[in-house]
Amino acid sequence: MRKDLITHYLNVTMARYFLLFSLLTLLSPAFAMHEHGAEEVTGWQYRWGDSPIVDGIPQWISAPQNVSTDWTDINSPVKPPNRDEHNTVWFKAKLPDSGHQYLHPVLYITSIDLMAEVFLDNKKIYQFGDFDQKDKKTFYGWPWHSISLPTDYAGKTIYFRVYSNYRDIGLWGEVKLFEQSNLLFYVLKNAYFEVLVALFSLFVTIITFAFSMMQKNDRHFLYLSAFSLTSALMLLSENHAVQFVFNYPLFRVYLLAISYYALPVFICLLLSSWSSAWQKNWLKKIAYFHGSYLVIAIMLSMLGVIELAPTFPVFDALFAISIILIIGLGLSMRPLPGSDQQFVMLSFTVYGIFLLLDMGIANSVLPWINLDISIAALLFALVLMLISLRHYSHVQKALKELNEHLEMKVAERTATLHAYAEAEQERAEQLHRLNMLGAKLEELNSRLQACHDLDEARKILIRKLPEVFLPVEVKVSASIENQPFDSVLAQIELQEVDGSYNVFVHILLANSSSRLLIPRENLDDLISRVKLRLGVTLSSIKLREELQRFSFEDALTGLRNRRYFDDALYRETQLSNRQQQTLSLLICDIDHFKRFNDEYGHEAGDYVLKTLAHLMHEFFRETDIPCRYGGEEFVVIMPNATLANAVDKAEALRNTIAKKSIEFNGEYLGHITISIGVANLSLHSLHSEQLLSEADKALYKAKQLGRNRVESVQI
Repeated sequence: MRKDLITHYLNVTMARYFLLFSLLTLLSPAFAMHEHGAEEVTGWQYRWGDSPIVDGIPQWISAPQNVSTDWTDINSPVKPPNRDEHNTVWFKAKLPDSGHQYLHPVLYITSIDLMAEVFLDNKKIYQFGDFDQKDKKTFYGWPWHSISLPTDYAGKTIYFRVYSNYRDIGLWGEVKLFEQSNLLFYVLKNAYFEVLVALFSLFVTIITFAFSMMQKNDRHFLYLSAFSLTSALMLLSENHAVQFVFNYPLFRVYLLAISYYALPVFICLLLSSWSSAWQKNWLKKIAYFHGSYLVIAIMLSMLGVIELAPTFPVFDALFAISIILIIGLGLSMRPLPGSDQQFVMLSFTVYGIFLLLDMGIANSVLPWINLDISIAALLFALVLMLISLRHYSHVQKALKELNEHLEMKVAERTATLHAYAEAEQERAEQLHRLNMLGAKLEELNSRLQACHDLDEARKILIRKLPEVFLPVEVKVSASIENQPFDSVLAQIELQEVDGSYNVFVHILLANSSSRLLIPRENLDDLISRVKLRLGVTLSSIKLREELQRFSFEDALTGLRNRRYFDDALYRETQLSNRQQQTLSLLICDIDHFKRFNDEYGHEAGDYVLKTLAHLMHEFFRETDIPCRYGGEEFVVIMPNATLANAVDKAEALRNTIAKKSIEFNGEYLGHITISIGVANLSLHSLHSEQLLSEADKALYKAKQLGRNRVESVQI
């Protein structure tokens, strides 16, 4: 019975994980197709020691210290020569001046050993770790870093103050300039394969653990499961994409240390379950040694006796020796060709080679490259999967033989179970009816999936859902007012974005006596299926509605965005041309907005943008379409508005904004002004691009004539 239950669980689990793995695999081209334009930061220099701090500003970043001959050229900002007893080093480099315009430039760094402060324009722009606490705590983990830069970064010198009492010091891996949105795709592109391998390894963990429960006398499946689990955790703890959802680098390093240090323990225990006496003795000694190192290193680090970072190179040296010993001991077992032992040994040999290469790179024995160790982990997981499938085949064969034996017994007792057979026939008919109901449910669900919004879906449910429950007579309503309480059969709920649930429709009994036409348990099962199946579809429709709304809305101001504006202007221009109606277009630009941002900060600038958007909502008609065009520019489409009407509105808006005092966080920031260009379409043969161009020319004229004014043009 236990094997039957576990086998059923394996069937379900394998199907679900296969679907999840397939979905993630299908998403991979989305990352691969996205362009990740980036610029390498080059021309590095370094300087040992620490700069004096005067008025909170390091002297070494101020002239003439920043051009001192004490700065020395270096190919990359990592492990400068002649360190001696120094634990602090400064690096500097000029940021690229390629002419590329980034909206939100960020500097991406793969890793830092161990703490760093970053300066630009005599201002600290980033900090990792606490230099004031460097005598107490220096290790904060090894995350990747995204450092926000001002839009006028080009050609400026950036400085890094780095501290490390660890063997290594500097910036490791890549130092590149990205657009902030492109960095997200870049990290995901480099990380998704590792995530897939980790998920696949977790899936293999579940499968092998299930087999270990079925074959408790054979412990090698338990060790396979443990090794696969530690491999998956190691990949996840190192994966850069995990930082987006779990930004606790020190915890992730502890998880990495535990899983990494446990690898030799479980592989030795696994091989010892197949080996002879002298081999088993050596393998268990290696397992106990590494197990002791794992416990001692983690405990001393958590108690603050030692830092966790220095335990990695020590373990790397010990593990490198152990890998060679384990491979040698495994090969000495002379496993049979095609056996589980041979597959495990060969795959671990490949895994071990990758681990040795990774250790060499991490400890600067080999030059730095982006080595993808998940490839070896995937190979090992595939081998474990192959072993599991082979054992699964054996279990299925045994179950088939058992079923054939049971069928023989059932055939012998058919005469005595005739009454039971009739009952089963009746049950089969009931199941057939339920299957028919299920088919109707799927047909209804397919129609719902084609709906554009929830209102359309509700109308279809009210009209078509009663057919699913036949012969039970029900009706569907959006409300239960004036309905008997005992007539409410069920409710279909809709999950909101915040996780709460709201009743979408009510299912009511139209004829209480018809409930008896289907057994109560079957009816309850049908209701559950209806609620679950339709609830998911309705949530999907709602999600589509939300995504449609967000795709046309500016997140900061709540106005329609550029994408919506382009469609709306084209549509309104076509309508105006066809119906021979007038159409006006306003382009507004906040005067000297960059200077305002530089003086008061981007948060105050965002507040001004939202204030202007709020005023535009109040000033214009419901038929007008105010949009954020980009940056500090706004546009308003005014259908059926003359040039005079549009200019009056523009002047009123300009005057109101010029008189409005700007206060932010309790601080008076003065006044702002706007310049507005107005264009009116009267020649009904022009395109939307021409109308936009003329409005833009009018705005340019307003800027040239001194700003804080309205200029218009009739076309």
